[in-house]
Amino acid sequence: MKYLLILITTLLFLSCGINKLEKKGVYVEMPASEYQQYVEDSTVNIIDVRTEKEYQESHIEGAANASYFSGNFKDIIDTLNLDTSRTTLIYCETQHRSLFAAKILYKKGFDKIIDLDRGMRVWRKENYPTMYPSDTLQ
Repeated sequence: MKYLLILITTLLFLSCGINKLEKKGVYVEMPASEYQQYVEDSTVNIIDVRTEKEYQESHIEGAANASYFSGNFKDIIDTLNLDTSRTTLIYCETQHRSLFAAKILYKKGFDKIIDLDRGMRVWRKENYPTMYPSDTLQ
C-alpha cells in the first residue's frame, strides 16, 4: 500500500509539472505522424533518453543518446553542447522516462520540447524510419 501511495504521488507530481510546461508552450506530446516531420528537419536536436542498450538495438537516425537512468543525465546533456533555443525532440520506449527528462531539459534552458507520443515502441510498430545494428554495419 505504501508503494502504491508513493507511485500515485509521483505520477500526480509529474503530471502537474508537465501541465505547467504545456501551458507555457514549452512542451508538447506529438503523434508519430507529426513527429516524423520534425525528425526530417536538420536543425532540431534529437535526444533518445533510453539506456545505451536500448539505443544500440534501435533508434531514430540523428538522435544522441542520453540515458535518463544513467545517474548522470544532466551531465550527459551538458556534454552534448546542444543549442537550447532549437526545437528539441525527445523520446523513450513508452513515454515514461521522457516526461521526467523534459522537466530537466526545461530547467537547463530548453524552450521547445516535443515528446514522441507513446514512444519508440509505437514508432517502430508504425514502421517509421529506424536505425538498427545492421544499418550501422554497412
